Amino acid sequence: MVAQQRTINLSKVIWSDLIAHFWLVMLVLSVLVTAIFVVYSSHQNRLYIGHWEELRQQRDELKLEARHLLVEEMALAEHSRIERIAMEQLQMKRPQTQKEIAVSSK
Repeated sequence: MVAQQRTINLSKVIWSDLIAHFWLVMLVLSVLVTAIFVVYSSHQNRLYIGHWEELRQQRDELKLEARHLLVEEMALAEHSRIERIAMEQLQMKRPQTQKEIAVSSK
């Protein structure tokens, strides 16, 4: 007996298997697409969290600067400081009691 050689077209076999198991192919593709979207959304989430942390740090720095400015404003607005500057730099003097004039509005 002589062995017959049979040629198989591989592309036809693969195509027929793909068509026969179409639901399985679609399931694998959907799993791959879902996995890609999960990786992408995780990456975006990490970026947003990093940006959020930077904004929180910037907010804290701005709050600290606002506190410092408030303390500086209170120090600059002290009555004794203003009086000292008026006397030293502007040569202003307190009026004498007998020279004070009271003005009333009617």
